[in-house]
Amino acid sequence: MSAKWVSMPEYEFDQLGRRIARLRAQRGWTQQVLAERLAMSRVAVSLLEMDRSLPSERTVTLLAGLFKLEPLELVEGTYYPEVKAERLPAVACRYTETELQLALLRADLAWLSRLEGHTDWPRLAREVKQRWRETLEALTATVRDARERRNIEEAYDELRQGAIPM
Repeated sequence: MSAKWVSMPEYEFDQLGRRIARLRAQRGWTQQVLAERLAMSRVAVSLLEMDRSLPSERTVTLLAGLFKLEPLELVEGTYYPEVKAERLPAVACRYTETELQLALLRADLAWLSRLEGHTDWPRLAREVKQRWRETLEALTATVRDARERRNIEEAYDELRQGAIPM
């Protein structure tokens, strides 16, 4: 019985490890950074990237989420075994809690800017800004990732800028 591999007819087979290495490098991450995000060793990441180790379905799902892909997108056109690919979830979490909260903050700030001139605007602006300061403080206390910390600092700056009262 021969093994079947996940593939797309219009693509040549690609090495999954090479794809993982390319996606990691595009984000400016070291193997150590990727290893920390996956809760595995740097050596394990190195083995994956050299195609010396086949990632589990769990690892493929985590990688897909980190690279903002669906699990099947990550393994399409590679030599990843079809029997393993069939067990992959259809979707993966693509965003961190910080990314979600910062998107919600920006939506609230846009909403506030549309309300400017309304009689309750100063009160609403103070309340919303206070709630977001508290949310950002809580995120800052839990976030370890340097990129996410920079994004939180930028969000603080957005709160301080503009004509929104404190």
